[in-house]
Amino acid sequence: MPADSMNTQPLLAALIVSLVAVLPATYAMLDIRRHPDTRQLTPQTWLVICAFGNLVGLIAYLRFGRSEDR
Repeated sequence: MPADSMNTQPLLAALIVSLVAVLPATYAMLDIRRHPDTRQLTPQTWLVICAFGNLVGLIAYLRFGRSEDR
């Protein structure tokens, strides 16, 4: 099959879904690394929640874990 006739829509969709899944977790992990003072749970626990909870983990961290004194 020639490369120019290949359907790229599934590949593009997979890339977008991957970015939506990875970017929030990456943002939260970098924020925890820069500001290790967290509320309620340890930074290590928040890292695990954000790594495996993706968008829900990010929202939980921003709402309940991030220190208010920044």
